[in-house]
Amino acid sequence: MGELLEGGLSLGEAVEVALLNNPGLQGAFRSIGMARADRVQAGILSNPSLMLALRFPDGGGDTAIAGNLFGSLLDLWQIPARIDSADAALRQQILQVAHAAVALAGAVRSSYIDAVAASRQVAIADENRATAARLLELAEQRVAARAATAIDVNLARIDLATAEVALRDARLAVVEARRALAAHLGLEDLPADCALDVALADQGRRLLSGESLRILALANRLDVRAAQRAVAAAAAELERQRGRVARVIHAGAVAEKEEGEWSVGPALRLQLPVFDQNQAQIAKAADALARQQAILAGMRLDAIRDVGVAYARVEASRATARIYAEQILARSREALALAREAYRSGKSTILPVLELQRSLLTARREHLRRLQQVAIAISDLERVTGAPREAWLHTEQRKEP
Repeated sequence: MGELLEGGLSLGEAVEVALLNNPGLQGAFRSIGMARADRVQAGILSNPSLMLALRFPDGGGDTAIAGNLFGSLLDLWQIPARIDSADAALRQQILQVAHAAVALAGAVRSSYIDAVAASRQVAIADENRATAARLLELAEQRVAARAATAIDVNLARIDLATAEVALRDARLAVVEARRALAAHLGLEDLPADCALDVALADQGRRLLSGESLRILALANRLDVRAAQRAVAAAAAELERQRGRVARVIHAGAVAEKEEGEWSVGPALRLQLPVFDQNQAQIAKAADALARQQAILAGMRLDAIRDVGVAYARVEASRATARIYAEQILARSREALALAREAYRSGKSTILPVLELQRSLLTARREHLRRLQQVAIAISDLERVTGAPREAWLHTEQRKEP
């Protein structure tokens, strides 16, 4: 574990640490062991039964000894059905745990992106504080040259103090974001020297079509596959219950000693299915199968809806981030540079500089938030499709599935 944290932690390494160390996921893995134990039990024959009896004659003489040994004949044809049912349940449990791992990986990615974005907010806040400090220095120089008044200095000092507060808030947000990420990783906290970094946007890469993503999700989502396994398990259980109309058929041997002579012969014990023909359990298993089929249909609809929402979110967030980068940020920087030069040359007051400086800060923060939305949206699309982004986010033209 320490090796993964040394020298920084990439997004992929963070997911790996969580899968290895998250307590909730480790507990979920135990359910696989329980299902595997049920699978082993399903293939074991029932224990035979042995009966011994002594009979004492009223008129005296030798004591009569009787005994019988019985084993269940039903096991011979019910064991395969039990194994099929247990196998389906085991596979279903494995897929459910795998789906929980996928959900955890998605949560880790979101927390990791939040932590990276928080660190970049610190960089923005620090740069803004430096910009406010330079503006204060310029204002003091203009006052010394009698080209401005003390009002300019006071306004610049207020702006610098506001920037300092924002920087402290940003640093606190980093601490909180890193602790949230550590909780997903199953750690108390991340080491101070554990650096995080990830690209917050994949603007140059093309998505598959929405229809192709839906096909991909239905084939790859582990919750859908687990529901399919649940249907298979319910169908196997229904067949098993239909084979249990006669629930007690024992075959064995009977031995009896009477008057010093032993007699041995085969025996059969059968429960006659006169009243109880397992109707209730068959009906219950049929309803369970219908229920699992309905759950599967609902999960398929959920998968299609989730992909549609995530796909639209990726497209919208990428378009918005592009507008901020190409238009709002560029023009805000240009306007601030012009206002600062005008103030330096005495053609303007300090107020436009302060206003445009705040506007640029807001634009930079909003642009970062939009990039964060892009990264989270791509991670969400990765989660709802059940496939890695390399399968649907690429630069080359590729034949769609």
